[in-house]
Amino acid sequence: MDIVSNIIEATSKINGRRTKLFRDIAKEYKKEISKLDINSIYSICESLLDTEKRGETLIAYQIIYDVKDKYNKDTFIIFEKWLNAYIKDWWDCDDFTTHAFQYVLMKYPNNLNKIKTWIKSSNFAVRRSAAVILIRPAQKGLLNKETIFEICDLLLDDSHYLVQKGYGWLLKESCKEYHNSVIEYLEKKYKIMTRTAFRYALEKLPEDEKKRLMLLK
Repeated sequence: MDIVSNIIEATSKINGRRTKLFRDIAKEYKKEISKLDINSIYSICESLLDTEKRGETLIAYQIIYDVKDKYNKDTFIIFEKWLNAYIKDWWDCDDFTTHAFQYVLMKYPNNLNKIKTWIKSSNFAVRRSAAVILIRPAQKGLLNKETIFEICDLLLDDSHYLVQKGYGWLLKESCKEYHNSVIEYLEKKYKIMTRTAFRYALEKLPEDEKKRLMLLK
């Protein structure tokens, strides 16, 4: 049996949403897969993603993240194709974009403008991805603050609550490195932001600032 068949067989023996157990399966094949070229690894991951099952999806995204040292300029193109073809909900959006996809985006930041096109997608999970992919870089202070706020502006009136939570989450995680700018943004946009996004954005602020801003909404 090949790697894909072995993985599918292993996941079939796991009952329920046992994320750690699925990730453990990926670890079992990490050394073997790391010896392959990146195109072969894409193929393995796509075969797993094609099953449209949670376990195989988690394993595929773990596998591709574990070989991040192999990413090249074409990886962003591959990942964007996966985003549009396979991402359907908040959990796969968050797993893929906060790990593998954000890493290749930061490795090749000339692609940053491309994420704005995701906001036009009819798939809410793709639109959410435009904010969520920036969370790790924002936590590390790796972004121009205008990039963060431009994406939030483009998502401000999105009707899906999980997209609202997505850009609220981005603002929340941006507070440490871009604190004053985030406060200014919230003070300026609170009338337009949904209550869901606004409350999410406040979660990591000091209590006095949080209380003051909550009174605005």
